[in-house]
Amino acid sequence: MKKIIAVSLLVVAMTALLLGCGQTKLTSQEVKGGVTSLQMDLPFTLEQQPKEETAKSNDYVKSITDSRITQAKGMDFHLMQFTTYVMNADKLKSDAQSKAQFEQKALNGYLTAFEQNAKASENSRDTRNITISGKDASVTTVQCKMRGEDEVIKVVFLPLPEEYWFIAFAYPKEHESDQGKLADKIIESIQVKE
Repeated sequence: MKKIIAVSLLVVAMTALLLGCGQTKLTSQEVKGGVTSLQMDLPFTLEQQPKEETAKSNDYVKSITDSRITQAKGMDFHLMQFTTYVMNADKLKSDAQSKAQFEQKALNGYLTAFEQNAKASENSRDTRNITISGKDASVTTVQCKMRGEDEVIKVVFLPLPEEYWFIAFAYPKEHESDQGKLADKIIESIQVKE
C-alpha cells in the first residue's frame, strides 16, 4: 500500500512538472539605465541600483551603468547582467553604414570583455535580429567553456540613440530546456519604457 501511495505521489509530481505547474514566476519590473529604462518580466526582484561610472578615455561613451545578479534567489542563471553605455551622439556618424559598423564593434567589444572577465573560451556564436518596441536589436548566443563546464551566454543588444543596452544571461548548457526558455521569455517581454 505504501508503495502504491509513493508511486502515485511520484506520478502526480511528474505530471505537475510536465504541465508547467512548477514554472518560475515572472514579475514585470523596471530596469534603469543611465538615461533610459526598460520594462521586463524577471524571475527575481531587482533591488540594487545600477553602478554608474564615467567612461575613461572614450570619445564615444559618456558613462557606463552596470547591474549584475549572480545566483539570485529563485533563479538558476549563473549570472544576469544589465549594462548600458550612454553615447556621445556628437561623436557618432549618422550614415547607416557607419552606424551599423560602430554598433557591430560595440557588440563585439562587449562580448570579448564579458568572455575575458568570465574566463570563458568561446566554441561558437550565433546572432539573430529581433525588435524591441519597434527598435532593431539582436540576441547573440555564445556556446563556451567556463570553469571547465559547457555554458551558454545570451546577450541582448539594443542600441538606442541615447544609450546602448546589453542584457546578458549565463547558464549551464545542460539547462537549455529550462533556463534557455526562461531567458527567451524574459527577452520577449522587454519593452522600452516611455
